[in-house]
Amino acid sequence: MVLSACAGGGDAVRRDVAALHDEIATLRQQNEGLGRRLDAMGARLDGVSERTARPAPPPPPAAQEEPRPLVPPDLAVVRVAPPRTPRAAPPIAIAVPITEPDPERLDALGDRPGRELATEAEAELASARRRSGVDRARALESFVARYPRHPSADNALVEAARDYADSGRAAVGCELARRVPEDYPAGDAVAGALEFAARCERSRP
Repeated sequence: MVLSACAGGGDAVRRDVAALHDEIATLRQQNEGLGRRLDAMGARLDGVSERTARPAPPPPPAAQEEPRPLVPPDLAVVRVAPPRTPRAAPPIAIAVPITEPDPERLDALGDRPGRELATEAEAELASARRRSGVDRARALESFVARYPRHPSADNALVEAARDYADSGRAAVGCELARRVPEDYPAGDAVAGALEFAARCERSRP
């Protein structure tokens, strides 16, 4: 109606107005349909909300298990006898017996004064060491036999043992090396003699 008054009439205007009226009527019908659908959906939503708001029924109480005994009924009790006191191991002798040299080797010590005898012994030892091969080994062995208490007697035996072995007489050398810890257990040549004797044992067939 407002459009008719503004346009001043005419067939074209009346047709446009009629079309607008029809379009408005169609929109109203659609709005009414949408309203009804909205009402239906609201009702359904209310029903769903009521169902979900109900608290779920509590689960049935589980059957209580009887407490298990700390000790199984089928466990057999066995008495264990106390351990016996272990027997002490027999003592092992670790002391090295000190063997005195053969008394016959000491005869030379009483024949001459000490200073003269020491000078002669040093000269004989130096002379024996200047030799080579089997002669050197024999001279050193002879020196030990004449002066068994000389401070270098144990070293002379080890040197003689090595000279015999280097000359192809290993058995004689090994025998001399075994004498050192027996005759001179406190000598400084014991370690070398034992090492030499160990090589002799390993080289046995």
